[in-house]
Amino acid sequence: MRSEFLCSILLFASAAFADPLVGSSVGNADTLVSEGSKLFNKKQYAKAADQFLKATRANPSLTQTYVQLARAQLLAKDLPRACYAYRVYLKSVPDSPDRKKALAESDQCERQLKGLRKAPDDPTRGFVDQRAAFFTSLDARELLGPSSASETLRALVHGGFLGPELGEMATKLGVAVTVEAESVHKRALSGEKLDAQTLRSARPLYQVAHDVGVTAADARGRMAFLDGLAELDEKAWKKAEAHFAEAAKSDPANKEYVFFKGLALVQAGERAAALKVLESELKDDPRTAMLRAALALGDSPVAGAAELEKLLFNTRYPPEK
Repeated sequence: MRSEFLCSILLFASAAFADPLVGSSVGNADTLVSEGSKLFNKKQYAKAADQFLKATRANPSLTQTYVQLARAQLLAKDLPRACYAYRVYLKSVPDSPDRKKALAESDQCERQLKGLRKAPDDPTRGFVDQRAAFFTSLDARELLGPSSASETLRALVHGGFLGPELGEMATKLGVAVTVEAESVHKRALSGEKLDAQTLRSARPLYQVAHDVGVTAADARGRMAFLDGLAELDEKAWKKAEAHFAEAAKSDPANKEYVFFKGLALVQAGERAAALKVLESELKDDPRTAMLRAALALGDSPVAGAAELEKLLFNTRYPPEK
């Protein structure tokens, strides 16, 4: 059961970064709009619509993009989605210079849609229920897994849900998953003993935050650190060392990452290499002194005694900062 849970987390994590949903992870909205406009002018309407759609996800608050999307979809003969995009635009912009023209185009789109012999599937069917399910899951702190807030938002995006509200929903989810992931990191960094399953639960949370554009600057280092702790728990010393090295490189200010890299080396039996790492970044740390004394004791009783005496003296009379 535990291995199945970990596999599901890893599968979710690998999918998350490959599938940005909302915000900067999707791309630069202005660039996407520019590319869409170029394609529209070349009468490549379906391709233009793809770019405009990405732009609405990169920055859902750019309301003008919705009418650009609607026009491209209308000319690409995608009537259901064009009519929906027009509705979203008109609802989002109650007053604008382009509203009168957009309203006329929307009426034309709706007439064409009703005039079709066989009515196509309504792409907006289910959006109301999915939106409600998202907030229910979010309030219940169900953030990952089937029927969770993240999966519901993913379904909405893939289904073509549009509007400034999408950005608000993404932000709320991003904040929630970041708080959850930061809690795991804080507990681990404070020295609380967490099992590998709990430690690895933070990575998909951080990755959901990335997918919705709420990525913390130090998330990469924190994910690597927590993965390293999980591998220490599993006695995978080399993998742990590599992850701690990645964490230290990502966030050089956090010297605890360096200490754990040294610890992984000690556990792997490479105590001299561990001391070299600790002396380079944690020269005055008591833990470095303890390792130095242990190594010296292994070399000779006299050298070990000298280092131990120095350690005890510095512990009793710490140097002034």
